[in-house]
Amino acid sequence: MTNDPFLTLFAFITIWLFFFGIVKFFKFEKPGFQMNVFYAMYSSTRLNGLIERIAKWKPELWKVLGNLGIAMSVGQATFAAYILLRNLIRFIWTPDTASPVQPLILGVTISWESIPWFLLAAGVVLLSHEISHGIQCYAEGVPIKSSAILFAVITFGGAVEPDEEAIKNAKSISKMRIFASGSFINIVIGLIMIPILILFGFYLPSPIRIFFTWLYLVSINLSIMNMLPIGPLDGGQMLRTATQHLKNGTLYEKAFTFGCLALICGNIVLSFARFGFVQM
Repeated sequence: MTNDPFLTLFAFITIWLFFFGIVKFFKFEKPGFQMNVFYAMYSSTRLNGLIERIAKWKPELWKVLGNLGIAMSVGQATFAAYILLRNLIRFIWTPDTASPVQPLILGVTISWESIPWFLLAAGVVLLSHEISHGIQCYAEGVPIKSSAILFAVITFGGAVEPDEEAIKNAKSISKMRIFASGSFINIVIGLIMIPILILFGFYLPSPIRIFFTWLYLVSINLSIMNMLPIGPLDGGQMLRTATQHLKNGTLYEKAFTFGCLALICGNIVLSFARFGFVQM
């Protein structure tokens, strides 16, 4: 792979459009496989079977890892809230020491040179995240209605859809393990990248080193932010599960959600006011 990100992106787009043209011209699309100019998706019960076989390999191991994920999720959410609150205070009292917090926007906060690396890293992170959810579902006795692998130019991903009724009726501890599992595998991947980059980064080819660096950044940041107790995020689902039987459970859920959103929005607004858009 060339070190020039523009040539890399151009090559991937060219290959993608060629593949798209072949599929459409020869009508290779079949049940379970669909493709348009933006993405291709393959869904099959075989993927369900593969995930289920992995889950059945060591079901007790997955439950132990699920428990570790629950324990780590509390630390992740606390750490994220602490960092956001501390940075917000710095913006107010000592702005010179504050750090920029911004959404990831392709071509704006993520430079064009970094887009290929970001998308490749995001693909690995999202695919591992969804597969981990799927494995934990089967380990907890929650069947999956569908699973799919998605490809889009230079990135990829996956999706699993648990049976809604089954997960609704599952024990609270089972639901907590399922919700925590995605971020748990992401933070594990991110932490593995640290010693690899420290010990071997100097010897790695430049494209691999850059990719591993982005894999570390995306994995760590997604795993931590996803555990914040905000509505649709996994952290929000865990909070809802933990408080659903409490008298004021809904009130706690809304308080944490709006509190975390206020921290995030406050940091983003003050970051933009002080730094503008900072490209990575």
